[in-house]
Amino acid sequence: MYILAINGSHRRGNTDEILKKILDGAAGKGARIELVRLLDEKIENCKGCMGCETTNTCKIGDNFPKLFDKLLKADVLILASPNYFNNVSAMMKGFIDRMNAHWKNPAIAGKKVVLVMPGGYSKESIKRGMRAFEEFPRICKMTVVEKLMPHVDGPNEAKEDKKLMQECLELGEKLVIG
Repeated sequence: MYILAINGSHRRGNTDEILKKILDGAAGKGARIELVRLLDEKIENCKGCMGCETTNTCKIGDNFPKLFDKLLKADVLILASPNYFNNVSAMMKGFIDRMNAHWKNPAIAGKKVVLVMPGGYSKESIKRGMRAFEEFPRICKMTVVEKLMPHVDGPNEAKEDKKLMQECLELGEKLVIG
C-alpha cells in the first residue's frame, strides 16, 4: 500500500506534525509512505487559459505532472491544509486549481482521501473550512474516508498534544489495516 500525503501549509508546524504522525502509523503497519510539502515544490498557479478543457493536460511547465503521477499511484491520498479564513491555504487552493485538467479522470474516481484541517480561532471556523475542502474530492468523485479537524492555535500545539498525536498514529494504522 502506498499512502501519499500532501501538505498545503506555508510553514512547518502543526499540519506537518499531524501528517508525520499519521504516516508513522501507516508505516508501522507496512505502508509505503511519502510526504510532499507544496512549500518545497515548484507548482505555478493555474492561468485560467482553459486549454486543459479540451486536452486534459496543462501546458504549464513545472513539477505538477510529477506530483499528479504520484497521486495516481497512491492507494490513499491525504490532503492537509491549515484553515485560513474558513478555507484551505493558498498553496492547497493552487494545487486544487491545477487539478482542473484531471477532475474527470476515471483513474482518480473512487480514490480514498483523508482530509486534515488543523486550525485556530474557533471550531466552527474549522468546520466551515472543512466544508470548503470537501468540495474538491466530491467534484473529482473521490471517496473521503476520514476527516481530522483538530483545534490548535500555537505553532507547536499539535506536537505537544499527546491525545491528538495518538489519534493521528491510530488513524495511520487504520488506513492500512482497514
